[in-house]
Amino acid sequence: MAQLIVEVEGLSKSYGSFEAVKNISFQIEKGSVYGFLGQNGAGKSTTLRMLLSLIQPTKGVIKIFNTPLKGNEKAILRNIGAIIEKPDAYNYLSGYDNLRIFSMIYGNQLKRAELEELLGKVGLSGRGNDKVKSYSQGMKQRLGIAIALLNDPSFIILDEPTNGLDPQGIADIRNLITHFSKNEGRTILISSHLLHEIEMIADNMIILHKGEKIVEGKVNELLDPANTIVEIETNDPGAAMNQIRQSQWSRQLLSNDSLVFKMNKKLVPELVKFLVEKDIAIMNVKTNHSLENYFLQLTNSTI
Repeated sequence: MAQLIVEVEGLSKSYGSFEAVKNISFQIEKGSVYGFLGQNGAGKSTTLRMLLSLIQPTKGVIKIFNTPLKGNEKAILRNIGAIIEKPDAYNYLSGYDNLRIFSMIYGNQLKRAELEELLGKVGLSGRGNDKVKSYSQGMKQRLGIAIALLNDPSFIILDEPTNGLDPQGIADIRNLITHFSKNEGRTILISSHLLHEIEMIADNMIILHKGEKIVEGKVNELLDPANTIVEIETNDPGAAMNQIRQSQWSRQLLSNDSLVFKMNKKLVPELVKFLVEKDIAIMNVKTNHSLENYFLQLTNSTI
């Protein structure tokens, strides 16, 4: 049985009559990457702040490292690294000096070689002596992760770590998270409002919407390719539908009125080939997962 790093049961947080988090429960296994997914206002950051004792829950129980958080905050937090919202650093100091100062604050006072090794681990080798104000947003994020690693934590919490980054910056952070989990055995909790980001790096995930848990499970099961929604646009929908109804593809149809299918993603080329061979011109093929479609519906409802 997998060892649990985090156990949350019936967690809620209210501000007066407003419930920011509503009775959520989840568990995080050791060495896994656990994704927190939801739009702004979903309750992600509020939950992460409760895990870090930055705010107190209205009700519910949090256990970390098999120990109740309440009453044991100091001992537990010593083994957690975190970035909430965006990393704070001294812009007019170098990356190295930032690490040195935060190391002193944490009571570690790591040696220069250890700090330089840490800079190298997050991809900042050769930039440690440069002032942080000259760093790109991606470099600042990596420095923030280095600061979170100063106490060599076994559990790391990252709140929207790729916000504002370009594609290369996003890939760099993604690779770091994967390395820390797979190669170093650290447990990572990462929040995001991007489904594809969680899909690429998380082992398990939870979707929050307006403070409530909507979906939870293993990513490879929730995003099973067999549950892909396929929408096909043709030059003659009526003729295409007639051909589909007389074929094996009728079993994948979700509606008798439109060319929308639920199938394994690997079968899409075969379906397209079938229609083309029936002299049906394909104008467009759009695919998404049913969970993605569901999440987009939640997203649109909040706009």
